[in-house]
Amino acid sequence: MLCCFSWLLPLAVVITIALDVLVVESFTSSSQLSGKKNSASPRIETDCFHLHERPTAVAAATPRREEIRYIAGRRALLLHPTTSSKQPVDHPPLIILGGMAQSIASWEFHLPHFAKDRSVLIYECLGQGPLPPEEICSKANVDTYYADVSLERQGSDFWNVVDEAFENDGKVDVVGFSFGGRVAMAAAVSQPNRIRRLHLTGVAAERDEYANVLLVSWKEMLGANDVDIIGGKEETNNSRLRAFAWSIILATYSEQFLASVGAARVHTWVDGVCKFNTQNGLKAILLQTHGGEGQWTPASMAEEMKGSVESYKLVVGSNDKMASPDQVLRLAQLLGTQDESKQDNCCRVVENCGHAVPFEAMRLWREDVIKYLT
Repeated sequence: MLCCFSWLLPLAVVITIALDVLVVESFTSSSQLSGKKNSASPRIETDCFHLHERPTAVAAATPRREEIRYIAGRRALLLHPTTSSKQPVDHPPLIILGGMAQSIASWEFHLPHFAKDRSVLIYECLGQGPLPPEEICSKANVDTYYADVSLERQGSDFWNVVDEAFENDGKVDVVGFSFGGRVAMAAAVSQPNRIRRLHLTGVAAERDEYANVLLVSWKEMLGANDVDIIGGKEETNNSRLRAFAWSIILATYSEQFLASVGAARVHTWVDGVCKFNTQNGLKAILLQTHGGEGQWTPASMAEEMKGSVESYKLVVGSNDKMASPDQVLRLAQLLGTQDESKQDNCCRVVENCGHAVPFEAMRLWREDVIKYLT
């Protein structure tokens, strides 16, 4: 399943706040259409959205924020609840994993809301983000650094980062979007029964043929059939990376949403993808984590992790070109039954959204996550 293909606006928060236009929250619920309850299948909850005048932003309590640093070799950011919070901190840490071409900055607007009553960790998986400092990866050793970015490796890395960040082996909650959702599933396979609640967006059992076409085109754009890129090359303005960024944005967001934000804004997102990612890293993720068979496909991982996660919630946009709603429902079926109170609403389809539900329907998505986790 190609749910992994997302980049997400590394500079979106800065741009949005600077312009005082919360365009990513310009979709609000106008009605709810619930699918018929079927005892044999998880229920899909459907929400319809329409564009409307921009909402008034509500400031979230500012959490205590650490500086971005490297934890277990991965670029990460930790946030902690404010000490003045009236609600006791009794929730497990929340780990956030973004889409393939995303960075920590992509999630800046969401983070304060999630960190009101719990610690939150977001980190960039191996292959995501900028090239790390020399002490972690010298420019001469780029090829070696990206030699193994497989989902098996990512699942193992996940727990190395979590255990170093929190210095314990307790349970965590996980929110995964697209590629990050598949990494979360790999983590659940790697260490069963350590993920309490799992919220996945844009993750499906299999990719359809159109998604396969997109996958092949992205591999070509990033030079999958070329001689390896020279490790020390400056990649910010690399033409292949820019072409990939444009293509993945057009495939990730719905046409309606892109038309509403305009070409100039999208151009800044392309700049952000190129600034916060490397061609080598993204190419490695594409080549190593998107096989259609084997133990590390979403369908196979769902079977293997069945019963090892306390509960799960799946979200998908109705116009998702990467993860079709039908295949998301199939993934829910493969994951198996869970607590009855969760089972009836384990799948949610957000109408008029593409793959990037967390950013097209930002407020609704965030509220869905918070409600589910609490």
